[in-house]
Amino acid sequence: MSDYDDELTRPLEGAAEASAAEGPTSPQVGRDEWVARHGERRTRRGGVLGTIEQRLAVVPWWAWLALFVAVICALPGVFESGYVRRVAFDTVVFMLLALGLNIVVGWGGLLDLGYVAFFGVGAYAYALLSSDQFDIHLPTIVTIPLVAVIGGIVGWLVGLPSRRLTGDYLAIVTLFFFQVFLTFTNNGDNIRGHSLTNGPNGILNVDEFEFFGWTLPRAT
Repeated sequence: MSDYDDELTRPLEGAAEASAAEGPTSPQVGRDEWVARHGERRTRRGGVLGTIEQRLAVVPWWAWLALFVAVICALPGVFESGYVRRVAFDTVVFMLLALGLNIVVGWGGLLDLGYVAFFGVGAYAYALLSSDQFDIHLPTIVTIPLVAVIGGIVGWLVGLPSRRLTGDYLAIVTLFFFQVFLTFTNNGDNIRGHSLTNGPNGILNVDEFEFFGWTLPRAT
């Protein structure tokens, strides 16, 4: 190594002494002071707030998530405002979308561009089985398991040709599935003279959720 390289790699004179001039609590050279002392502040936090923080840190993340979802799901039963119900429903739906996408993309590492189409399959399956579209009104406790089975079958069919694909190739196949779903639902209002999906307007007058005599009103 040349003398020039030694000059580049040699620490500045007095840097080590400056970083330890005031002991371990002094700011570290080359780091932001707030970042350097963040661990120290957390360690020495005491009193009631410190005790509460330590207790809450033990609770796993999924427990907080379940509690938050439970609170949001309870809002439609407490408030009669249609706006509050709509916000609560949308919040839970978006959370489920984010969690499912995290499983596929985050944990599985699969670039699935047609993920949201499976939500659409479940929504249309429920609407077809519990609405005035074909005058089929199955109970909610029967419809939801059937919808889950239908979604699983569709996912299995999509997975057959793409089970060994990764990266851009899997993205192309799932994007194709998404486009097929959009084309079918938007043009399903005239299939051999019959309306299956009611086209871009979607299926209206979907039955309300009913569980053991308790009815969840629609979000209007």
